[in-house]
Amino acid sequence: MTISLLVVGHANTGKTSLVRTLLRQQTFGEISNQAGTTRHVESAAIKLHGKTLLTLTDTPGFEDSIGLWETRQQAPFNQYQGSDWIVPFCQSHLAQDVFEQEAKILKQLDRCDIILYVIDIRQAPLGKYLDELTLLASASKPIVPILNFSAAPSSHLEAWRKILAERHLHAVVRYDSVAFYFEDEKRLYQSLQSLMPDHYDDIEALLTTREAAAQSRQKAAIEALADLQINAASSRKICKKHPPEHVEVSAFEAHIRTLESQFIRSLLQLYEFRKEDVLPDSFSIQSGEWQQDIFAFDTLKEWGLNTGASAMTGAAIGAGVDVMTGGLSLGAATAMGAILGASWQTGRHYKDTLKSKLTGRHYLCVDPATLGVLCLRGLALITHLNQRGHASQQAYTLGKHSKDDQPSENKKSEESIKTLIHDLKPLWKSAQQHPEWSDQTLAPSQPVKQQIITVLKAHGHDLKKQK
Repeated sequence: MTISLLVVGHANTGKTSLVRTLLRQQTFGEISNQAGTTRHVESAAIKLHGKTLLTLTDTPGFEDSIGLWETRQQAPFNQYQGSDWIVPFCQSHLAQDVFEQEAKILKQLDRCDIILYVIDIRQAPLGKYLDELTLLASASKPIVPILNFSAAPSSHLEAWRKILAERHLHAVVRYDSVAFYFEDEKRLYQSLQSLMPDHYDDIEALLTTREAAAQSRQKAAIEALADLQINAASSRKICKKHPPEHVEVSAFEAHIRTLESQFIRSLLQLYEFRKEDVLPDSFSIQSGEWQQDIFAFDTLKEWGLNTGASAMTGAAIGAGVDVMTGGLSLGAATAMGAILGASWQTGRHYKDTLKSKLTGRHYLCVDPATLGVLCLRGLALITHLNQRGHASQQAYTLGKHSKDDQPSENKKSEESIKTLIHDLKPLWKSAQQHPEWSDQTLAPSQPVKQQIITVLKAHGHDLKKQK
């Protein structure tokens, strides 16, 4: 037996958004900031192991609940008790005319098991909302109030709680369909378990499956970021001379940007979002501002990172590209001594680096500051996708570092960033000595990759707030 959930509420409270987020599906229904976007009834199923467990039915919003309640109290409908008035009303001319949208809701009431009443917590509990609750209560079906848009503080929260408690609606669920947190969804399903005890085990299995899927996505995302770090750190380009030509630098920078773009696409696919949900392009404009570029000085400054003394500077080269002539701070004579005195294992690891010292060959490689930016942008994107509802319509600007934190939080963040970079630097250096790892068809050293994953997990902010 399937549990039938009817999603109702006033116009433009986020009913379709709720369904999209529960389904993990951006294509369900239509979403707009204009009231009354949903004009018809539409249903979708949540399945577990091929079996339909829940059906979600989206409905148009109440548009004139005050007028409908007044009509309910007038003849001939006032002679009916409980839900008996609904069928005669839906058969009347009123249901085809002035209350056409409301009638679409009422017709679904006797077909559902539970009513999910969606509330826009940004709005005060006005009389029209109270009339909606009274009308729905006459159907004698369990009602679960959903406080939507609850991620941001609301001055109306306590007023809504009081109003709902007066109507014996105590199982209130905070569920933001745009800024999503798995724990909120878990509480929603737990409310369904208490109302439908015969389905307790099925709902528990659904919760377990979704939680495992969230953990799996998070693990895969961190692994993808570790791969990006290794591929970027091990990338190098031979230069004909020092300083390198502009065309060489541009080609190398484009390669690193491509690596990040591939990482972004893999994450969007993993979390089932569209490519337009993230703006990674250095020439994209969001809210009138140019999207920051990983090689721009302002980007490094935004994240509290320094380019370092060895980084090349200037508009033609960019702050994120380092000219590497060895990286060992050794002169030619010392380098020769190192080759002669090193074991074969050590010599193999540093062969190309030492050879560049002797031959004067130069390599372009990514400096630690830019690798740090790539890492921080990646962690921020994972955190965002982890908490992004499938109803969200605003594109995420990659690398837009939040400035809204309190001073103490900013200080804590700066310390965390310093520790993160400190922990990753020796691992980046290991990757730089293995240019073959930049070939994505070849597997990098598993110990190095695992160490990077361990560091990323330790410093990944808010990743436990699973999606």
